[in-house]
Amino acid sequence: MSEKAQEASEAITIIANGQPHTIEAGCSIAHFLATLHIRPEYVVAQLDGAIVPRNVLDKTLLMEGQRLEIVTMVGGG
Repeated sequence: MSEKAQEASEAITIIANGQPHTIEAGCSIAHFLATLHIRPEYVVAQLDGAIVPRNVLDKTLLMEGQRLEIVTMVGGG
């Protein structure tokens, strides 16, 4: 197995909204949101205390031990 293929198959653990999640190494925030059935256009993502712009969610890769906060926008009145 190539080093790149092995790296992609490794699992890492992140903390999302206070709960541990095991994901594939190299997973982007956008991909992680998709696994949770969350549409990126309806959330604000904060990674290790910094807000991540929506236009880079697919380019921002999650790393071991990072803390991700996902705030879902809800309409109502």
